[in-house]
Amino acid sequence: RRATTRRGAMAFSGGSFQAAEAFVKSFVLDGDSVTFDRTALEDLRDFKLEPGRCVCVFPVTPRVQNRYGTLHGGCVATLVDVVSTVALLTVSQDPGVSVNIGTNYITPGPGGADVEVDARVTKVGRTLAFMDVTLRTAVGGTTVAT
Repeated sequence: RRATTRRGAMAFSGGSFQAAEAFVKSFVLDGDSVTFDRTALEDLRDFKLEPGRCVCVFPVTPRVQNRYGTLHGGCVATLVDVVSTVALLTVSQDPGVSVNIGTNYITPGPGGADVEVDARVTKVGRTLAFMDVTLRTAVGGTTVAT
């Protein structure tokens, strides 16, 4: 639920929507990238940014489902990690690296549905930043994970 980021690992200019958009493009949407982020999250879409917040949509396609046909827990953790970094970049020039990600799995994310990922920065300190992330079904708003 709370993604904690240690600052200082990677520098981006900004602390702005431009920095957040550049991160999304370079690590998630760039068609030439072969990073894990790109591979796991290539279907992220509909990014909405505001200071300290990023909301986006992720489809639960077969390639991100577990053997039960629901959103894989590892994919949930990756969504928390990456989308919280985008939220952080709207208020900080340094995305850092995650030092702790605690996730509560509440309800399965149904296969074939969209989930909304809502990441909010709760505190930015000198060396650490704290974010809360909630995944909900896009239709109905059922909490999938926090």
